[in-house]
Amino acid sequence: MANTKSEEIRMLEVLIDNAASGKAVDLNAKPVREVVKLEREGHEVDTVILSMEYSGTSDDKPFMFKKNYSFAEDDSQYALECLLIANNRLQIDHDRLKEAGINVKGELFTLQNSFFGLSGDASAKRPALRLQDFIRLSRTGISVIVDVALKRPAIIFRQEGVEKRGFGSLSAFVFTVGEEKTTIEKLYSVGSYEDTKGYQAEIRDMANKRLERDCERLRRAGMKVAKLEF
Repeated sequence: MANTKSEEIRMLEVLIDNAASGKAVDLNAKPVREVVKLEREGHEVDTVILSMEYSGTSDDKPFMFKKNYSFAEDDSQYALECLLIANNRLQIDHDRLKEAGINVKGELFTLQNSFFGLSGDASAKRPALRLQDFIRLSRTGISVIVDVALKRPAIIFRQEGVEKRGFGSLSAFVFTVGEEKTTIEKLYSVGSYEDTKGYQAEIRDMANKRLERDCERLRRAGMKVAKLEF
């Protein structure tokens, strides 16, 4: 059915259906950021809503509509968290459009166009981020730089009821997104100085294999990571 004036395009699904039926679709996307007041526990707080303004033509007919990708109920207190949520949802839509043969012209949500220097700013730091969070950020096109430092901290631990002194194989991943740095530390193995040299070497080898798996995950997401060994 042709789109008439009363049948304005308001959803991506309509564009996907139009493309599937052979109609030409030209699609542009522009990030839109809004700050709304939300009541939480009796207080009004600023909440950032990230949306995409879609415009273009379908079967030579112009359209424009907006779709939200982060919501007040997400309760995102941190900029990185908000970007992860919005860009993950946006990537799903991009994949759907690509499968339908529709190319999206536009940028993703970034710290620059969504947070830094804007009213209602949120901190880019969050205390409990994981490697996977930065992998997702990098895969959605956000620039993520990582520096990796290997450490062998002294450790005192109990094994079979006996207190032992030993060492840990620890890696500190320092991620830089925009001007913010976040450090994530991972302990890959623990060994005792009472263990034989051969067993200590096995523990170190196991830590190196685990470390390399994580480094390869970062490389596949587009980050540069050198070959590292404890």
